[in-house]
Amino acid sequence: MEPIRVTVDRAGTRESSHLVYGLVHEVGSPGRRHAFGDPRLTAFWRSSMKPLQILPAVRDGVFGRLGLGAEALALACASHHGTPRHLEVVQSVIDAAGLTPEMFACGPHRPFDDGAARGMDRAGRLPGRIHNNCSGQHAALLALCVDRGWPVEGYHQPEHPLQRAIRRELSAWLGEDGERLPWGTDGCGLPTPALALRDMARVFADFGASSEAAVRSVVTAMTAHPTLVSGPAALSANLMRASSGRILAKEGAEGVFCLASAEGTWGAAFKVLDGATRPLGPAVVHALATLSLLEPEEVGRLESFARPVVRNTCGNEVGVLSVEGESCSST
Repeated sequence: MEPIRVTVDRAGTRESSHLVYGLVHEVGSPGRRHAFGDPRLTAFWRSSMKPLQILPAVRDGVFGRLGLGAEALALACASHHGTPRHLEVVQSVIDAAGLTPEMFACGPHRPFDDGAARGMDRAGRLPGRIHNNCSGQHAALLALCVDRGWPVEGYHQPEHPLQRAIRRELSAWLGEDGERLPWGTDGCGLPTPALALRDMARVFADFGASSEAAVRSVVTAMTAHPTLVSGPAALSANLMRASSGRILAKEGAEGVFCLASAEGTWGAAFKVLDGATRPLGPAVVHALATLSLLEPEEVGRLESFARPVVRNTCGNEVGVLSVEGESCSST
């Protein structure tokens, strides 16, 4: 039941360490659970819940009526990196729904993609709300508001019809009243609930196993367009690419990371206790490899995430992150 410890070593000397809690929930009766630390650990779900948040719009057929395809749906579930392609797809949703980025509740920030950020610097441009990593989700949720005739003002507020619809959606997946959960505000301004890791993992397992057309369209869009869900250098995108779409992956802020088998056999949730993101690659690859949920060749494709190097400002390798020991229990 021990959490995964990811260490940072520099010149053979331990410099730092991170604790990563996680749970892998296998689908079936009774269904096994593999715990890395206490699965009752509670965390805000943050952006890892985006595939669920977008389901009301998918079920309503908003994307089809607006002539938007799988790329726009993938961006609606994304924490994107602000590349030109990301912005192009977000803009297509804005144009189709008659929106403007100024309507978004999320604020501006620099693109996560280094090339995109430096390109803006060279052009002397400041980021806008469309550059926010959650802008694809906000555009899609506003499109649902327009389609339903709901006010666009205050769409991020808890009592707005949109947020009530999202809480009903979440309640259906959890099998309990989502109103009773602790709710906070995500970095982009939308409400986000706090859940135990075991509940996150179970919901992702059920999501991957669902045969409902709306759910399958989300799974297919995300796994077919992994770099739109995050960015070319992201752990989530590379897990989906390395597994040829067999694994669905979605990151959240503060070290939250959720996964599911797109074939419907398991789901997983991880949380870095100190909120860092750098230990996620070593911890997630270690957990999936330990449980034989990654094929050996897939582990090989993910080596740079399993043992990421630390570089100095000249680009020289000066350290490495890795998992300390074995730490898994099954129930």
